[in-house]
Amino acid sequence: MSEKKRILVVEDELQFAKMVAVRLQSEGYAVDISTDAYGGTQTIIKTKPDLIILDLMMPAGGGFSLLERIRKIPVTSTIPVVILTGRTIDDNIQNTADKYGVGKILTKPYEKEELMQTVHTLLA
Repeated sequence: MSEKKRILVVEDELQFAKMVAVRLQSEGYAVDISTDAYGGTQTIIKTKPDLIILDLMMPAGGGFSLLERIRKIPVTSTIPVVILTGRTIDDNIQNTADKYGVGKILTKPYEKEELMQTVHTLLA
């Protein structure tokens, strides 16, 4: 089998991030966690994950500021992103997500099957 696909979970609620990570690891993915937008940006530049699962509301900049930064860097500009947020998805969030090429927006609490199907699809 080829090398495991690497996923970065950027989520300020560590217990929630760990829960998502365990589910992804059980599906055979290598998972890193970052708890703020600044650390997430640094990890993305360093590890170049195959997929990013991104919360919107977090310290050190929030999800969209991280997304804006990584989309400007050629080696990270095309990494697929799934937003996993507790916020209500309004037109502003949807339009910003579309602008940055977000693969899917999921809301918390999320359905495990929907998250896994989204991850498998975006990594296929």
